[in-house]
Amino acid sequence: MTPRRRIFAHLLIFAIILGSAYDIATRQEHWPFSDYPMFSAIHRATVLEWPRLFGVTADGSEVALVDPEYLWPLDQSRLPIGLRHIYRTARDLPRVHAALEDCLVRYERRRVDGSHDGPALRGIRLYMVAWDIQPYARNLDQPKSRQLIAEAALPASSWLDARAR
Repeated sequence: MTPRRRIFAHLLIFAIILGSAYDIATRQEHWPFSDYPMFSAIHRATVLEWPRLFGVTADGSEVALVDPEYLWPLDQSRLPIGLRHIYRTARDLPRVHAALEDCLVRYERRRVDGSHDGPALRGIRLYMVAWDIQPYARNLDQPKSRQLIAEAALPASSWLDARAR
């Protein structure tokens, strides 16, 4: 191996180690470096808490918004994490409310466009839902508890925009 290639190889190895060490120390993820948080802790809790969106229909009943078509391209793996981050770290309820309004407008526009066949909604609620952990998530539809975090109604101008489309 030429001295030039040896120096390049050492610099590459050093950059990989330095990048990984930075991500481990700051608990961040920058591809291809990671502290692999999914595998870095043992979860001993017997209760799972997760944010979940529910739509409010005209008669006041609630519908869990879990179908991927309802809020596409937002999905159930990233949207709840983002909403939880806004709520827990910033305690910024106006931002949570704005995010809920955006989800509701997105849902209604997609419904009017025929992108999904969900019910018409007049509002949306964000709950922190808790489940006892059971094999195969047998209790998925029967959470242990629900705590209301925030709710939003469809803004009048957005409702008119959605109906006109």
